[in-house]
Amino acid sequence: MNLSNDRDFEEWLETFMPMIRNKLKNTSFQEREDLEQELKIKIYEKADMLLCQDVPGFWEFVADLVNKL
Repeated sequence: MNLSNDRDFEEWLETFMPMIRNKLKNTSFQEREDLEQELKIKIYEKADMLLCQDVPGFWEFVADLVNKL
C-alpha cells in the first residue's frame, strides 16, 4: 500500500473510521472532535513510518541469516 498522497491516505483511513467513531463514544462530547483529529494524525505518522522503512527482500534476509550463523 502506498500512501504517497492525501487522497490515498483518506481512502485508507476510511477503513478505520467506524472503529474510531465507535471508540470515541466512550469520551465526552466536547473532546471527541479533538481526539479524532489526534488519532488521525497518529495513524498517519505510524503508517508513513512503517511504509518508508527499508525492508530486506526474502533472499537478502536469508543471506543475512546465514552470515550470522
